[in-house]
Amino acid sequence: MTSTNPVPQYSKSLITLNDFYRAYSTFRKLPNDEQAQAIAQPPDAPLFIVAGPGTGKTTCLSLRILKLILVDGILPKAIIATTFTKKAAAELRSRILGWGFQLIEALQADPEIAEPTKAQLTKVDINQILTGTIDSLCEQILRDFRDPATQPPILADDFVSKTLLLRAGLFNNRRDRDSDLDEYLLGIQGAKWGWNIGKKVGLLQVIWDRRFQDRIDWDSFLASGTSETEQSALNQIGAAIADYQKELSDRLMVDFALLEYEVLKRLQAGKLTEFFHQIQIVLVDEYQDTNPLQESIYFELAKACNGAIAVVGDDDQSLYRFRGATVELFSNFSDRYETVFGNKPTTIFLRTNYRSTQNIIQFVNNYATLDLSYQTVRVKNKPSLLPRPNADAGIPILGMFRQDMDTLAKDLADFIAKVFRDDGYTIPDGNTIQGNSAGGDVGDCALLCSSPAEYNSSGNPRLPLLLRQKLADNSTIEVFNPRGQDLTEIEVVAQFGGLLLECLDPAGAIETTIRDLNDIVPVFTKWREIAIDLASSPNAPNGLLAFAQSWAERNPKKAGFRWSPSVPVLELIYGLLHYFPFLHDDPEGQIYLEVFTRQVSACQQVGKFSGRIITDPDNSSLAEASVKELLRNFLAPIASGTVKVNEDLMEAFPRDRLSILSIHQSKGLEFPLTIVDVGSDFKTNHHAHKFKRFPEKGGTPHTMEDLLRPHTDLNASSRNGRDRTFDDLYRQYFVAYSRPQEVLLLVGLNPTLPEDRVSNVATGWNRDNKSTWRGNRPFIEI
Repeated sequence: MTSTNPVPQYSKSLITLNDFYRAYSTFRKLPNDEQAQAIAQPPDAPLFIVAGPGTGKTTCLSLRILKLILVDGILPKAIIATTFTKKAAAELRSRILGWGFQLIEALQADPEIAEPTKAQLTKVDINQILTGTIDSLCEQILRDFRDPATQPPILADDFVSKTLLLRAGLFNNRRDRDSDLDEYLLGIQGAKWGWNIGKKVGLLQVIWDRRFQDRIDWDSFLASGTSETEQSALNQIGAAIADYQKELSDRLMVDFALLEYEVLKRLQAGKLTEFFHQIQIVLVDEYQDTNPLQESIYFELAKACNGAIAVVGDDDQSLYRFRGATVELFSNFSDRYETVFGNKPTTIFLRTNYRSTQNIIQFVNNYATLDLSYQTVRVKNKPSLLPRPNADAGIPILGMFRQDMDTLAKDLADFIAKVFRDDGYTIPDGNTIQGNSAGGDVGDCALLCSSPAEYNSSGNPRLPLLLRQKLADNSTIEVFNPRGQDLTEIEVVAQFGGLLLECLDPAGAIETTIRDLNDIVPVFTKWREIAIDLASSPNAPNGLLAFAQSWAERNPKKAGFRWSPSVPVLELIYGLLHYFPFLHDDPEGQIYLEVFTRQVSACQQVGKFSGRIITDPDNSSLAEASVKELLRNFLAPIASGTVKVNEDLMEAFPRDRLSILSIHQSKGLEFPLTIVDVGSDFKTNHHAHKFKRFPEKGGTPHTMEDLLRPHTDLNASSRNGRDRTFDDLYRQYFVAYSRPQEVLLLVGLNPTLPEDRVSNVATGWNRDNKSTWRGNRPFIEI
């Protein structure tokens, strides 16, 4: 599809750029020269904006959009602006609307603005700007610009799609027990630890998603087996994916991958003409996390406005390869754009960091350049970050390294308690680190880890658990880490899940008749035992046992007993919730509860009984079928590990708790004090954990790429799996080290010190096995 308009059709300009900045200066400081360069570009200029951490890219995007409307005369409804997460999209929209209204108010009060212009300004409706994630915008496009007499597709969220993939993809024809499929998927996973049905569903979902995201030649991939067993596994994958797709189709549903693919198909087929000709400007934030399908959508939209697209991002902060993100689309954007549109975009670097102190910025710059091979995959001619004018030198980078993990956890807990609950912590140079007395709390601090898991693969406690325990022993500080344990292993989840099982299916009488639950029965059994122990203990909540027994003995015909023949399972959940105050009062408990309620919603969408329990003594088979459906579609996905606590459930972090996050979770966040775990797991150079510190080969996402990319237009990567894994580790710690505003503390065990024996990307080792920090530590020990 190409635009029928030779040039974008702009309406009349309302004000000058000088007017714009004069109004803006009444409530905020003017943008810096780098930001102003991007903001002032002509509306039809393609832009490649490389924005380092803390450089004000949201400010830059917001002001460019408002300048396009007020100075260039672009209608708000002709502008699309997308970003990666719902939270970022909400922030962008809030910024645009808030500043937009303030700008218009300031212009109305400006004596230099003519009265006719002021009258025109009252008619500007900034609310008409299209902002959101790519998925939310695709959903809106298919809803608002559908063909007459057609219904928009129903979007299957992650809970629904995983439920259908588990049921139709794996349980159907007992593919969950196919040895060839198991071996193939395990080869992608790379390690048998934690291998279960949930992991299999997760890998199948990645293959399904990347089929569309990478625009794979599906038939070519399915025929690519190099042995009989491998081809058998690919046949099973093809069948599982086909059954899953049919389940979606039968329900008129699309998941996120299909949603985007459907929009691309309609754009390319000319079926979104009204929308297509409405668009004049496309702006994309976090472009480093884009995949080929999304790039194709953006380029199709850009064709509507003769290539007027601006992309913003930072290749050093690309962390989502495991979700299909293809960082090369960003780092090579200039060449890829030229291939499609025939000219190069204007490249602008945002490099002035407004977040961190001079010491932190210097540390981040040095870290980004310590590995020579990594420089070859960064954006060409990328400059170093600069501190903002008059930025403080700040606290030196700190390091806390101890001989064993228990001592490290104890000393780290003591440090946190002194900073936020005492008179502060004095470091060797005489400076004292203390929480802000004016509204500050421990939520101003976060511990960032490669994984927030509280136990390692051997079942031994890791730093997140030990720190939780030490803080509980020695202070009033609590931890927020809902992803610290496997959901099925959390005691309150087991108690709640077990009581649900006993209320729905006492003693598992119905459960034992469902063959495809065989592998999940051990978890169900454990949950039941834990629940029964709770309900029968002297410390059981008052009334819990009677409540559970009344549900287990439900009978609408029982004398003196009132019971509806059809009850939503949500009624049972909220009835039980009364006895579990932790689930509705505690921030972690609220996350666990949401997993149950979101999975009930999925069950309602995919089942015949819509999440209801039928109680009909005259039709026991119908009653039994309703319980079977709840066991399969509601509780089995949770017990199997298919659904879990994901980042989407964690929209906010409590101010009065220490947040323990994966580095991936921390992207887009900032904290006055950031603690980065660089080596609490590493006592030796043991190969088992090399993938987390100094890889010998590619990881799961890189293996997946090597399997799939030969069947795409991208072709096989020119960079081997080991090098891509190194690249991703450097990006990961670049993100971690650029989160703090004032204080950065590195923590680990003594063997991970630069002078010691453990090679570790996080502590300054390059991939040539050289410790660049040896003899020149960039931190002081505390």
